[in-house]
Amino acid sequence: MQFQINLDIIPRVRYIGYVNYVEPWSHFARQLNEYVLYIMESGTMYIEENSKKYILGKGDFFLLEPNKLHKGYKKATCSYYYIHFKHSDLTTTNKKHIDDMILKRRLTLESNPLSEDIPTESISFFCKQFNISNKLLLMNLFHTIKDGITDYYKKMEDYKIYTSCKLHEILIKVCREYLTTIINEQEKPLPRVYHTVQNIIDYINNEYQKKMTSSDIEEMFELNYDYLNRAFQKITGYSILNYLNIIRINKAKELIASTSLKVSEIGYLVGVEDPYYFSRLFKKYVGVPPSKYRV
Repeated sequence: MQFQINLDIIPRVRYIGYVNYVEPWSHFARQLNEYVLYIMESGTMYIEENSKKYILGKGDFFLLEPNKLHKGYKKATCSYYYIHFKHSDLTTTNKKHIDDMILKRRLTLESNPLSEDIPTESISFFCKQFNISNKLLLMNLFHTIKDGITDYYKKMEDYKIYTSCKLHEILIKVCREYLTTIINEQEKPLPRVYHTVQNIIDYINNEYQKKMTSSDIEEMFELNYDYLNRAFQKITGYSILNYLNIIRINKAKELIASTSLKVSEIGYLVGVEDPYYFSRLFKKYVGVPPSKYRV
């Protein structure tokens, strides 16, 4: 079963937590008026929803629906995270929407990162039971939900909003991973060059603080730089250098707005060691030098 969700709307979390059953246990029977999300840390859970049986294992993302009877049908040991929440635009859908999802990925890659416009609609999709085999992503999701749990039980001001934002982050990441899985399983997936461009984008966003040359990129991706640059520009509308500069200037704007660091220090932190070149580059992309942008 597939769900359709409007990610422009933040869910409202009511309850969040973690349990670890070291003795064999069977889920209690209940019927709620809200969604319940489980993310399995270890073990096995045997659960049914309106008589349909599911077996959950490590790394499973699983969504229980409101107004349906949930209960266990076999005892087992397990540990898992849970989130009870409501969402005003989350529904089941029988249509696969595969073409729509692939188009969304392509349009997102082609979008202008500096534009105020959202490149695509905020509708995304995920599966009722989805195993997250990406270990780094799974650890990231565990970290995110632990952060939400900690804040929830501290009960500082706006704690439910904070926790809801953490769930929102989890849903976005799971929708992305689900789309990546769908694309990889297609008979006619996105051309390989799209994956290469996405990897270059990831590389730039992770390494923009460092000196980055065409030789570095050639060595990293084991392809001719001119070929990579042409492919990158065809898909995104920017040369690799132009995109790198955009990311650096965006990060610099954030640092100028949120810190009292010197302009030369900010330039160094975003990968531009020469302060004079950094000022010229900043003015080229923003329209004013960094000293005036801060004012």
